[in-house]
Amino acid sequence: LDTFLIPFEDETATLAHGVPTHDCTTDSDFDLHAYQIKPCRGCNIKAVRDPDNKAANKTYYVPLMLPNRTATRDPTNLQMRNHGNWAEVDRKIRSATTVKGKAQIAKQSGLKGIPSVGRGVESLDYAQGVPRDYMHLLYLNVAKNLIHLWMGNFKGLDETPGPYVLTSNIWAKIGEETEKSVASIPSAFVRSLGNIHTDQGHYTAEGWSYWFMFLGPILLENRLPTVYYKHYCKLVKVMKARC
Repeated sequence: LDTFLIPFEDETATLAHGVPTHDCTTDSDFDLHAYQIKPCRGCNIKAVRDPDNKAANKTYYVPLMLPNRTATRDPTNLQMRNHGNWAEVDRKIRSATTVKGKAQIAKQSGLKGIPSVGRGVESLDYAQGVPRDYMHLLYLNVAKNLIHLWMGNFKGLDETPGPYVLTSNIWAKIGEETEKSVASIPSAFVRSLGNIHTDQGHYTAEGWSYWFMFLGPILLENRLPTVYYKHYCKLVKVMKARC
């Protein structure tokens, strides 16, 4: 991997120092500087397991209120990770003398260090310069999990269903309507989707994203309680703006 990244490092270093560029609007030359800056990678909050969840799963969550309710976190002032944090973890990993020791540091920090070719470019900020995995974060995580939550089968969290949980009969109808609606949509937009109520086995990121952003707003209208439906539509609007 490092071999393939060397050209990227060279070009990034050159851009950081400046590249002679001509401005045709003013007919003048200037040094163009470019830096890789993208959305923040994440924060330093450690995930926890729900001590009250009797389900035999090992899913970790990052709650704003800890399960024991002894502390809360302000969502507008999170402990954001910066490049200094990342570099410090990288230093510890490289200083560890055993494979087990390196793995333990990576597990505790959630980081695996900085690629060797990235250490020579000071303008690279690994906390902000690494884009989010949009597909797994939203399509295969948020969208899929919300649908399961509305079905009442999300990791055993709805033994006493909330008002956002739709009945099996409603989902059966939604599943039938899903199959019928996709049958008339060109395959260039989405591949065939099965009944979302009974046949999710063939749903890929493409399937979850299409259903969530384009079919869901129609199929869930007047079915999902208004307060949850409006919130859902706001999320869809954000997702479409980022596609």
